[in-house]
Amino acid sequence: MPALKLLAESSLLPMTIVRGEGSRLFDADDRAYWDFYGGHAVALLGQGHPAWVEALASQAATLSFITTVAPVPVRDAAIDALCGFTRMDRAFLVNSGAEANEAALKIARKATGRGVVVAMEHGFHGRTMACLGVTHAGHYRSDHEPVHGAARFVPLGDTDALRAAMGPDVAAVMLEPIQGIAGAVPAPDGFLAACRSICDEHGAVLILDEVQTGIARTGLPMGWHAEPACAPDLVTVGKSLGSGFPVAALLCTEAMAATVSPGEHGTTFGGAPLAAAVVKAVIDTIHREGLVARAAALGERISREARALTGVLDVRGRGALIGIVLDRPAAAVARDLRGRGILTGTAADPRCLRLCPPAVMPDEGVDALITALQEALSA
Repeated sequence: MPALKLLAESSLLPMTIVRGEGSRLFDADDRAYWDFYGGHAVALLGQGHPAWVEALASQAATLSFITTVAPVPVRDAAIDALCGFTRMDRAFLVNSGAEANEAALKIARKATGRGVVVAMEHGFHGRTMACLGVTHAGHYRSDHEPVHGAARFVPLGDTDALRAAMGPDVAAVMLEPIQGIAGAVPAPDGFLAACRSICDEHGAVLILDEVQTGIARTGLPMGWHAEPACAPDLVTVGKSLGSGFPVAALLCTEAMAATVSPGEHGTTFGGAPLAAAVVKAVIDTIHREGLVARAAALGERISREARALTGVLDVRGRGALIGIVLDRPAAAVARDLRGRGILTGTAADPRCLRLCPPAVMPDEGVDALITALQEALSA
């Protein structure tokens, strides 16, 4: 255990990770682990991907930093690639998913002149104050009351409850296409499109939080692409966008962009050259290596083989965002898996193992996961 006492120390892994190669991590004793958690769904390209390393090194040697006061070609290229990949019109680069969500909430409330956001029960949108206002999951909200901003919460997938929560004071409906911290819980088929329709009826904005589900994670470029009729006004992405480099983005339609004045929102480090170079490299690598299809194939195989194991009650999610629901507490199984060289996560659902593997995870790693899980559930 490090001498420096960290907040939330109880959540620390019991080993020190010192290096990584592809989809594997190595501890101080040089023991290898297949990384099926991906650093909270971040490491889409795994560790040390050559294209990622080259983009960062090349940009650092060319132009390491300039704020958004000056246009730079690498930022323009990154935003063009990002908008094309996500099917959105405009992008604003920031540093974290919470910062992107703060910007989305700020824009939605100003654009509509309204104050209330309807969000989903068990949803998670970040730990900053405005984000806590629309976060329902766990203790995050209650530990820091009073939170900022008015919100109403409805069950994910309950269209009748959503309609009942709407009114002339509602600025936006905000949700994750797949609730990550809840345990990879997907919105039911048709619900995203229903949200779009209901927002249109009430003059409200639709915000999709794709910080965890976006950028090829679900086996699609974006989670909402599974239901394109939902056509969001504002979308946030992060995590996989930088595959380890701290970068996120707010994406929006032209109509939403038109409501924002120059200088109204800003960030010192958002859209810096290093971040922009990484974003472009990540999207180029996804295209070049077929990682959207690879993430989909990973999810299909893990789901199929995990469902066949005794002790597995259900498998949720899509692509490389998977929740394996067990007949016992997941935390104990996750500890057992670590002893077998497999890193997984848990969720707010105490029986759910959460998997967010790199899209570059090889078949050998999936073999190891299924074998270890079978052994752990039989132990």
